[in-house]
Amino acid sequence: MEQKSTKPFAKIIKRILEYRQSGTVLDAGTGEGAHALFLAAQGFHVTALDTISENFQKIEEEAATQGLKIKTVMGDVLELDKLGAQFDIVICTSVLHFLTTDEIPLAVQQLKTATRERGINVVSAHTIKNEGEVRAHLFEEGELQKYYTDWKMLYEWEGLGGPFETKTGELIQRHRTELVAEKI
Repeated sequence: MEQKSTKPFAKIIKRILEYRQSGTVLDAGTGEGAHALFLAAQGFHVTALDTISENFQKIEEEAATQGLKIKTVMGDVLELDKLGAQFDIVICTSVLHFLTTDEIPLAVQQLKTATRERGINVVSAHTIKNEGEVRAHLFEEGELQKYYTDWKMLYEWEGLGGPFETKTGELIQRHRTELVAEKI
């Protein structure tokens, strides 16, 4: 079996290492687990959450190949309170734009509630600047940051992200909004 890279898909994940060197992580909407694998390889205790159970087999196989431990949990970003746990770091990248406009406040509240005091949220999503992109919700400029006015903003950025390869091999770029915020 070819070893899968533990390189994070989103560059913002590397920013975590600027603010935290250890702790518990919830990767909410983990997908195929690139971020979870990267952070587990850095020594973090990672829980990978997703609504697609097929992703867990891939993550668990890759974690075993690399000698990493990752807890996988079937769940939804809208129901993080059902986990009954809080984490030092909660990640939610490339998930929120799949939710409806009405679901966004609940999702962000769930991310914040799942975060321990002095913990951080790492969040990114697509913006309205992606002409022709069809998603349930594309963020307006500054919209994501408004949900975190009661937190300390450690990093925020909006712009055209670097190119990434889709599952079909196509290289594309998307306008994104990103933030790292600390619960105070």
